[in-house]
Amino acid sequence: MRVTPLPGAAVALDPDGSRRHALLLRFELPAQSGGPGWAVRLERSALEQVWVERGDWRSPPQGFFEPGEDAGVLPSSFLFALPAHWHGAVELELHAVGGGRRPLRPQVMEQARAMELEQYGVAASATIYACLFTIGLLALALYSAARDLLFLGLFGLTLAALLALSAVNGHLYQMPGLRLFAHWGGQGAVALTLLLCAACLQMLLRFVEMRQGRVAWKRWVDGMSLAVATLAGVCLLNLPALAQPMLKFQVVPYALSLLLGVAMLVDGGRRRIAMAWPLATLALFTLAGVVLGELASRGHVVDTLVVRYGSQLSVALCVAILAVGLLGRISEYRHQRDRELLARADTERRMARETARSGLATELQSQLRSLPPAEMQTTAFRLLVDRLLPLLPVQSCVVAVQGYHGVDLVLAEPSRLLLSVHPELARRQLALRRLAAQGVPQQQPVTDPAQPAIVAMEAVVPMQIRAPAWGVLLLRRAGGDGFSTDELSLAGEFLQLAVQQIDQAVAANNLRRSAELDALTGSLNRRTIDQWLARCFGEAARDSQPVSVLFIDLDHFKAVNDRHGHAGGDFCLRHVAVALRGALEEGDLFGRYGGEEFIAILPGRNGAAARMAAENLRMAVENLRPVWNGQPLRLTVSVGVATRLPSEDTPEGALARADRALYSAKSHGRNCVQVAPAVFS
Repeated sequence: MRVTPLPGAAVALDPDGSRRHALLLRFELPAQSGGPGWAVRLERSALEQVWVERGDWRSPPQGFFEPGEDAGVLPSSFLFALPAHWHGAVELELHAVGGGRRPLRPQVMEQARAMELEQYGVAASATIYACLFTIGLLALALYSAARDLLFLGLFGLTLAALLALSAVNGHLYQMPGLRLFAHWGGQGAVALTLLLCAACLQMLLRFVEMRQGRVAWKRWVDGMSLAVATLAGVCLLNLPALAQPMLKFQVVPYALSLLLGVAMLVDGGRRRIAMAWPLATLALFTLAGVVLGELASRGHVVDTLVVRYGSQLSVALCVAILAVGLLGRISEYRHQRDRELLARADTERRMARETARSGLATELQSQLRSLPPAEMQTTAFRLLVDRLLPLLPVQSCVVAVQGYHGVDLVLAEPSRLLLSVHPELARRQLALRRLAAQGVPQQQPVTDPAQPAIVAMEAVVPMQIRAPAWGVLLLRRAGGDGFSTDELSLAGEFLQLAVQQIDQAVAANNLRRSAELDALTGSLNRRTIDQWLARCFGEAARDSQPVSVLFIDLDHFKAVNDRHGHAGGDFCLRHVAVALRGALEEGDLFGRYGGEEFIAILPGRNGAAARMAAENLRMAVENLRPVWNGQPLRLTVSVGVATRLPSEDTPEGALARADRALYSAKSHGRNCVQVAPAVFS
């Protein structure tokens, strides 16, 4: 039933800043018997106390900051039940204490209708709080899973929204532990709302990714956030003189913060930030709700449920859409994490390969340096296989080389395959040689006539060596999975490293040999012979063993040079050196001592054995019949022999005696052998 106020009744009053207000209500109640009761309903605002009274009857006082136990759960209004026996014309006084901003617009209605409106308000508040609470829990879970500070910021924003909205609605002061906010009264609610604005601005700043590349935007946002937070701090000072100005002008920082947020979101939408446009739209609705709420507080708009909760619902939806936008970054985070994991795995793989490569290079350099040329390739390719196989999952590995530095080599891993590899390589020699000549790694399937499917994949990695020599590295993997480009590149890199180290070792060995050998005759040169003489005499003195020295001089060599020129002389020296080397035994040392004079060192042989060796040398040259420019040449040599005396540990004395023996052989008609002890007793 509609209740009409009596003429002259005051139905609204806008507080003028005083602490206590009184309002006289005049209305007429119909007579009822057992029907629903009547109640006075007043929209909830920041009043310290409010009650109604008539004569001796007075309702229990209710308060915004001290709701009391009978206020109900999430109250949205002040309800005062009227006595059931009242009817007819009624005059009722409404008393309010506090600095509420909203006009006092009491309504007299049936209690059932009042409870229905109360339930609508409770439902709206519960929906908003439940949405924010759920988003807060989700934000914590996402932060725990992703460790992204944006989700922790979302949780902080949700908490700020819960505190601010519950303070605006008066529900914050019903919670144990949070009732202390009642100390600040209305300024406390304003401070929490300002902190919510600052949190929103900082969250949006990170959401639309303006922290980098947009310095001007960031300065504006940080400046506004600082100003709003400063105002919140001023409110928390709880200065009575600032209470009314703060309540009247609080809409200004709210509106400015929302406008700046909308501008950021529009810029983010242009840069295709996910959910930026929906957030900008909702921010505009929130701004409209704030403006309507301000108009309602000034009495220009009716304070309906939509006006009261519209902006709050928009805030909750903004937080929800912000959460959805951040959820979209989970996949980006996962992709980034996957990229980081792949990059880390790739880095670890590269480090392992680089470690293996460095280890291979070090081992090749240290081991090949001391090996003879015949063993260099076997050692190098064995080291290659040992370092490569842990990095490449293969079933078998075969190294096949022909003519590389004069060596033919086949190496297999596992070694039991070596017997079966030789016939296969002989059968495929031409094809493998062609593949090696192409210089490009290739792979091909391996089939078995007894099986229709592919049994393995084989990669052929050629060696970069100079023709006509050729070589390949054969890698075989069971199944149909081929080798990746990276794997083939790795095998080629290791193979090339082994080839380079072999070439360098061979070149170093050749260089070392060239430094030790006489360039004309290929025999040891004077410096090397002197080193061997000192070593042989030292070892012979230590072990009490004999050692003999033979000086060999080509007879009438000056006449050969005069008759056939220096080219003919060099021709004779080369042939004589070959003949003398061929007449020596294994373990003997032979070199050119200077000019046409040669020397032989015979470790372990005394005078008699040395004389026999000298005769063999003399006869080898005498039987030599070289032909120079169509003319046969007759060449002979004279030989002087000396053996180490028991007291000698250096070669100087033996060399002097051998030289004198050689001089004696020259004096006795040449082409003969003289032994130092027989001549120089």
